[in-house]
Amino acid sequence: MDQQAQAYQAQQDQAQRQIEAQQRQIEALQQQKQQQPQPQPQHEDPTQKLQKYADLKQKGLISDEEFQKLKADLLSKM
Repeated sequence: MDQQAQAYQAQQDQAQRQIEAQQRQIEALQQQKQQQPQPQPQHEDPTQKLQKYADLKQKGLISDEEFQKLKADLLSKM
């Protein structure tokens, strides 16, 4: 093998080692994620949600109809 081919092969070997190292890192992170307890979703206080909806309506980001629908949906879950 000439020098150029040897250099190419060395680069290929190094790239393969890097890929394998990254795969091991990914597997380790996936295992860590599976072992960690999943956080419980925090339930927002209905009055805070209603206030957020009112703020969105006041800013013009949602219509009065959308606000009424969100409010009715929130109240129906109580």
